[in-house]
Amino acid sequence: MNIKPRLNAKDSDPGRALAPIRLLVLGAFLSAVLACTALFVSVLHVMSTTDELSMAEERMRATRIAEIIPHLPADQLPAAIAAMGRVAGLRALTLAPQPAAGEDMQSIPLLGEPLGGQFLSWRAERPGKILFETHAPTRVPLILGLIAMVLICLLAMLRYVRRLERQRRDAERQALRDHLTGLPNRLALDEELSRLADEGAAFSVLAFDLDRFKPINDLFGHHAGDLALIEIGQRLALQLRPGEILARVGGDEFVAVVRRDDPRTALAQLARDCIAAVGRPIHAVGANVTVGVSIGLVEDGGAHPPAALLKRVDRALYEAKRMAGSAFCFSGDKRRQSSGGRKGSAQARDAA
Repeated sequence: MNIKPRLNAKDSDPGRALAPIRLLVLGAFLSAVLACTALFVSVLHVMSTTDELSMAEERMRATRIAEIIPHLPADQLPAAIAAMGRVAGLRALTLAPQPAAGEDMQSIPLLGEPLGGQFLSWRAERPGKILFETHAPTRVPLILGLIAMVLICLLAMLRYVRRLERQRRDAERQALRDHLTGLPNRLALDEELSRLADEGAAFSVLAFDLDRFKPINDLFGHHAGDLALIEIGQRLALQLRPGEILARVGGDEFVAVVRRDDPRTALAQLARDCIAAVGRPIHAVGANVTVGVSIGLVEDGGAHPPAALLKRVDRALYEAKRMAGSAFCFSGDKRRQSSGGRKGSAQARDAA
């Protein structure tokens, strides 16, 4: 088995290429919303400012009239006030004992005798409001329509970017899975080893290589071999605990990353359990067909860089493969332990 370490996928995340596009679309969307809000607020501000200036000028004209009317004869006062209102541009200018009520009505008090305590009232001009009411029915829908089109385009772009991101995430998940067994693949194994190395975690590694697997392909066909790999992968995965991973890294090669207390004893027992699980008849192929598995083990995986770790477990697996079959060997340990024999290949030939 030859496991070559690869770069961590985080170092070249393709999703980062979409990040500027997503930020650009979101920025354009927010800019359009802010522009729409600013336009609406500006229109209201211009309208209210225009009305305030107009009413301020009207109050100045009304103040001049208020200075004149105390000197007019009382019997001519109503007609004179109406005439001066028309000249000054004050609509419906009247003299009243109370200030006028209403949104468009304006009033100023009269001071001094003989009209003290009364009010000059008139209907104020609202040029800003009139302008808005005149042009809003045609201009505002057009402006809002253009803004809506921009927002729709931006939302469509955002949906497209999100779809690209979903496709990228799906592609990444598929890239980290073996297409046949559904187990993590070599790239996923590299990422896991790099992550554990960065965290400084304690873990162990087991490398599996099936014994006497080639006769299944030769005698039963590659489809039967694929079914056997799927079943064997499931059996090995069942021997692991939650949080531990089993990756298929080659044709009939698997690697497991585990965390166990008392690694030497626990790993030896795990290796025996895996050999026993793999050694059972492969039901997907035939009741009398079995294979074996050789296992290389490294206890202190966290003490080695990923590349050196994979080389060590590869050497341990090579030592285990030198046995008759179904054996396991710890890295740096020349003693090999066997748990099987060669009867599987004979059974495969008999079944054929």
